[in-house]
Amino acid sequence: MPAKIGALPFVLPLLGGLTGVIFVNLNQFASFNPVFGIGLGAVVGWFLGRLLQKLLHGKRQ
Repeated sequence: MPAKIGALPFVLPLLGGLTGVIFVNLNQFASFNPVFGIGLGAVVGWFLGRLLQKLLHGKRQ
């Protein structure tokens, strides 16, 4: 279980970036740069990964 918790900050930014790619490809007429969508997804994924890691680590002890 600790290995899965430790992987969250690495896996969720990847999934966030992938979600950004999917969003950009589905909304081709959006008025923003696609790089911002992908970067924003990665940053949100990183933040959620750190938050979940802290929450799960606190409950484990």
